[in-house]
Amino acid sequence: MLHSLSLSLCGFIRLDMSEFQERHEVAKFIGSPPGYVGHEEGGQLTKKLKQCPNAVVLFDEVDKAHPDVLTIMLQLFDEGRLTDGKGKTIDCKDAIFIMTSNVASDEIAQHALQLREEALEMSRNRIAENLDDVQITDKITISKQFKENVIRPILKAHFRRDEFLGRINEIVYFLPFCHSELIQLVNNELNFWAKRAKARHNITLLWDREVMDVLADGYNLHYGARSIKHEVERRVVNQLAAAYEQDLLPRGCTLRITVDDSDKQLLKTKDSSFSAGEGRKAPTLRLEIVEKDSKSRKLDIQAPLNPDQMSYSI
Repeated sequence: MLHSLSLSLCGFIRLDMSEFQERHEVAKFIGSPPGYVGHEEGGQLTKKLKQCPNAVVLFDEVDKAHPDVLTIMLQLFDEGRLTDGKGKTIDCKDAIFIMTSNVASDEIAQHALQLREEALEMSRNRIAENLDDVQITDKITISKQFKENVIRPILKAHFRRDEFLGRINEIVYFLPFCHSELIQLVNNELNFWAKRAKARHNITLLWDREVMDVLADGYNLHYGARSIKHEVERRVVNQLAAAYEQDLLPRGCTLRITVDDSDKQLLKTKDSSFSAGEGRKAPTLRLEIVEKDSKSRKLDIQAPLNPDQMSYSI
């Protein structure tokens, strides 16, 4: 990947590589040759690179692209130029090319979880030994041995060409979220709905720290940040929508989200998905209206809360 950080970037180009899964779709990438339909339109990539040859180019989900598309990208990454369907050469040596892929994501995730467990155990041992330099951190690093012995063979088996992998300058690994990061995601999601409730209905939404821990337990390793978004919608937004439809929310009121059952299990499961544990009741969230005297009154929301019957009106 050829790049020059000193140059100011004039744009950002994103291509969804799932649109180039078939061989004939190569024409969409660089443009149709003379005599074919769409010849004058040009390719999705070449047309944009002509306009901005020093752009940041994102090839999203590159593992879904047809092998013929990868062949075109070999020239692009090696020489910093690309020949379009009309035979014209586009010089883009100052562009930055980024690719994303879900190949080996399960192996990376499981390895990262194992490393976090080992780091946590080391921290516990240090605390037990009363060492003065105890540092508990969520930061972990994937070893070079794991990258070479596990990840690279998977990449080679999928892309089937060493020359393609050899033109990649750097591979960045996205690891599963740690608990502190999940708390930030939950907080951001709750803030989004709190601003929406305030803007539309002048309703102030508050929540306890314990609520964020419970919602963070809904993290699913395979669905990433989306699982947090869905958990907040399922356990909080559905209740807000139901309370609103049942006329339980006076305009301008203050609502607090609390935990009904605080005997909860924090994010310690190996697959990072919520589990109430054997014989344990999963903690539930409830909505309370904060009165003027600072006392709280629990909302009596009619059950069941069926997500299929809910309408997000806040």
